[in-house]
Amino acid sequence: MVMVLAIDLSHNHFSSGIPSALASCTALEYLNLSWNAFEGPIPASLAKLKNLQDMDFSFNNLSGTIPVALQDMTMLHHLNLSSNSLTGEVPKGGVFSDLGTSAVAGNLGLCGAWINLPPCPNFKSKHKGLSVSHKVTIVVLISIVILILCFLLLAFSYKWRYKRQSISTDNVDDSVSSETDSADQSTLDLHVEPTRISYEQLVSATHGFSEANLLGRGGFGSVYKGTLYNGTHIAVKVLNFQDKNAHKSFITECNALKRVRHRNVIKVITVCSNPVLKALVLPFMSNGSLDRWLYLDGGDECKLNLNDRLTIALGIAQGMEYLHHYCFVQVIHCDLKPSNVLMGDDITPYVADFGIAKVVFGDSLDSLASTNALQGSFGYMAPGTEYAMGGKIGTMGDIYSYGILLLELLTRKKPTDTMFTEGLTLPKWVCMNFPDDIAEVVDHTLLRNVNESDPSAVLVCLTQLLQVGLVCTNKSPLQRPSMKEVVMKLNDIKDAFLNISTIL
Repeated sequence: MVMVLAIDLSHNHFSSGIPSALASCTALEYLNLSWNAFEGPIPASLAKLKNLQDMDFSFNNLSGTIPVALQDMTMLHHLNLSSNSLTGEVPKGGVFSDLGTSAVAGNLGLCGAWINLPPCPNFKSKHKGLSVSHKVTIVVLISIVILILCFLLLAFSYKWRYKRQSISTDNVDDSVSSETDSADQSTLDLHVEPTRISYEQLVSATHGFSEANLLGRGGFGSVYKGTLYNGTHIAVKVLNFQDKNAHKSFITECNALKRVRHRNVIKVITVCSNPVLKALVLPFMSNGSLDRWLYLDGGDECKLNLNDRLTIALGIAQGMEYLHHYCFVQVIHCDLKPSNVLMGDDITPYVADFGIAKVVFGDSLDSLASTNALQGSFGYMAPGTEYAMGGKIGTMGDIYSYGILLLELLTRKKPTDTMFTEGLTLPKWVCMNFPDDIAEVVDHTLLRNVNESDPSAVLVCLTQLLQVGLVCTNKSPLQRPSMKEVVMKLNDIKDAFLNISTIL
């Protein structure tokens, strides 16, 4: 039996109704059907997906009312029904209780004053002219009900207040800072996997965090490879207690990843926190980072062909699009670069390392947003004071970093290469040779099969990709595209490249 955890059919041309058979995927956690042409009602049977945490049906032609049964999906934290033709009142329970107006925007037939939509019609009773005795009876009954409710509220107020303080499964700051007194009770579950991993299991899996299992060291800690008792390979990111900023980094990364669900963003298996260890437990990526693939053993060759690099560029962009626009909170990575992109099987990229990420709750940035320290890595940060030296942090900084990464992916030149001196930068170097002399800047391995008399699909694709990188690295943040626009452009480039390649 296949247990499907995620389905993403977004940005296609699917039509007809949403298949009710999806309700049989009981293990499903992520469902994205956005940007299609699905029509008809939302199947009420989807309420059977009790494990579903993220559902996106935006930009379709769905009609009818929103099934009230969806409010019983207790694990559902992110819902987007915007830009459809839905009608009727928006339910108030479950995920709808914290739903923003943007999640249902573009449905002109929806109503509900509590969510800043037009109030629903108030249908008055056809029975008029109640007698005085009936009116008195109604008033007395209402008064009795109010009194009973007041007594109940007084009786349970203290108990409710205590319960709210003691149960905080979604607040990582409170959970992580509430350290246990023994290593046996040291695991904080982030609702990502049902299996808890204890401190002793991590010690055993990494052979006591031995140097032989060390994968690398970063600014806030070290990463070790581990193997659990059942053979599962994991990566354990251990916090450096001596770094005063490491604890903030740990909290930020927990907040950024605790409910993230996307095929191109690394997920957290669990978190271990006790007086002797704070660690993130992540899936082990045997293929290493994108940086390793680009510069394997420092040789002149790169095994990634153009189709591979296009797939990687699109995957990273889709992961960043999710973080910027579709995640339960907006996440600004602040340090996007090849070494922070891990490679899975089938050339699947995973955006990783959220140690200095900024989490936006509503309209406010978290407490780490304002700082005088450098935010990011040299060469990948946006120019000037945009957020390199404590300037205003926003998604446009990530767009710039993505543009540098894309140019590096195509040229195989780091932005910190020794050739970039005296004002010459990677974007400026590419721009000087664009579009007529791109052969002077792109990785030579991408041009091996190009016929000079017939540039075919390769040069067309490379030119379009370099243009995306140059637009993303525009000095003015206002002139850069959003990640939504980048993903749409890359999808168009990939479709055109595959079509031309097939014809040729």
